[in-house]
Amino acid sequence: MSEAYLVAFDMDGTLLPINSSWEFIHGLLGTEEIASKYRRMYERGEIDYRRWAELDVSSWRDRDFSIVLREVENLRPIEDAEEAVRRLREEGFVVGIISSGLDVIAKRLCGSLGMDFCRSAELKIVGNRVVGILRELDPERKSEELADVARRFKIPLRRVAFVGDGESDLSVFRMDIGKKIAFRPKSEIIRSLADHVVDSLSEAADILIEWKGSTCTER
Repeated sequence: MSEAYLVAFDMDGTLLPINSSWEFIHGLLGTEEIASKYRRMYERGEIDYRRWAELDVSSWRDRDFSIVLREVENLRPIEDAEEAVRRLREEGFVVGIISSGLDVIAKRLCGSLGMDFCRSAELKIVGNRVVGILRELDPERKSEELADVARRFKIPLRRVAFVGDGESDLSVFRMDIGKKIAFRPKSEIIRSLADHVVDSLSEAADILIEWKGSTCTER
């Protein structure tokens, strides 16, 4: 029986052509101004990430969230995401998402791509109204989430890979794992920490499949 390999993808900017699912929703609901205020408070260190997430989500309370739920249905993955994920799954990889983005988008994407796991921030929605946030996923905790997923699937970190694009992935790119791939990186730090820099997810899949094949052969 062959040993399992795992690859986790970032979502916003990697699997989806949006910079931030939070900003995507603010744009739909017209709450960009108040969101900018809360973001500045966080960046100045006046509030921690948890409090920022609570305040950010509070700007959506008492608004009809159905427009967001409709528009989420129209979001499509980056051009070759479906093919890349399909190939990886056919090669036996455990595949999923670890994102600081929101579950109203992440869960749909995980379902459409047939992912094995899906970790993201979680909103509390009653009817068509957001009433709070159940769970935030601080970018600094992405490495912990990846390690936890690997443990749950009983896969050692040397057989774990990650594909991401920005500084919200920094905690993962600083981990000692099998492969770190930067997809169209927006950050020079991420570029410098990556084992590979790619311009397409198909290229990332090629690298991962070759890596799995070569490490299996070595044993």
